[in-house]
Amino acid sequence: MMLTSFKLGWFALALTLPAAAADYFPLAVGNQWIYRADGALGKETVVAEVRGTEEVAGQQYFVYQGIDGQTVRLRLNDQGQLILLRTDGTEGLWADFTADRYEANFEQCTGAATVEARDSKIELGKRTFTDGLTVRYSPASCADAGITREAFVPGVGLAEREVTTFGGPRIYRLTYARVGGLALFGGAEHSFRLSLDRLVYEREFEFNARMTLENSTGQPLNLQFSSGQTFDVYIKDARGNRVYTWSATRLFIAVMREETVEGEKNWTATDRLRLEPGDYTMEAVLTTVGGKAYSATVPLTVAP
Repeated sequence: MMLTSFKLGWFALALTLPAAAADYFPLAVGNQWIYRADGALGKETVVAEVRGTEEVAGQQYFVYQGIDGQTVRLRLNDQGQLILLRTDGTEGLWADFTADRYEANFEQCTGAATVEARDSKIELGKRTFTDGLTVRYSPASCADAGITREAFVPGVGLAEREVTTFGGPRIYRLTYARVGGLALFGGAEHSFRLSLDRLVYEREFEFNARMTLENSTGQPLNLQFSSGQTFDVYIKDARGNRVYTWSATRLFIAVMREETVEGEKNWTATDRLRLEPGDYTMEAVLTTVGGKAYSATVPLTVAP
């Protein structure tokens, strides 16, 4: 459970940051946020993410695809202001996280911003934050359109957004975030995944694989095993032939047992082997009773 401890430690660090220095809009390539929208116009799930970087006139910007599907260039300056690069090459103010009032220029139908609170209570999944930043926007010239309210959590990012539409309010709430390489779950989730430490390996290499079973549904997950073996790892070549089996050189006690997973459970596998150059696929499975109930795959390459 080392990853869980590290995750909680990261949260604790975020909670101790002073408000003026808190990163309310973390910009790093790979950061991703998933929101569930409800209210007017029905339900939907949308993804926002930092897709890369781009240099313009000697200044580096992050390429951000937002909730509305639009892709923009953003940067955070030393004053804690989020700066938008406009299509004409000039810069505008997206947000000023240190000011109590500012003129936002990121959306045509959204007016001046006023900070309502810096100690808002915001719930993300089972965790409650008490240092949320809530911003209220005044109406602009557009009728029945525009962002009316946003809430941010330090170190996590935009947690909520309320939008005015012709059919009424529409609210986006954060359900999942991956920030700084850490997965932060804002809602219930049940998943199994495999992670590797490299994309490309030498012919003789040591791999480090991690299998993660997530159960944040609030319901206990009971797994049954027929031996001391909990998982297995296979590698297949490009033709689908199995060239490696992790358990082939290991012995396990024959005993029926049960494991209950509530939250996050991690297993790791490390081994050294030699493979011919080419493209391969690693598959990890939990060896539960009744067959391959949990499995995940990830590609890997062995260099010439």
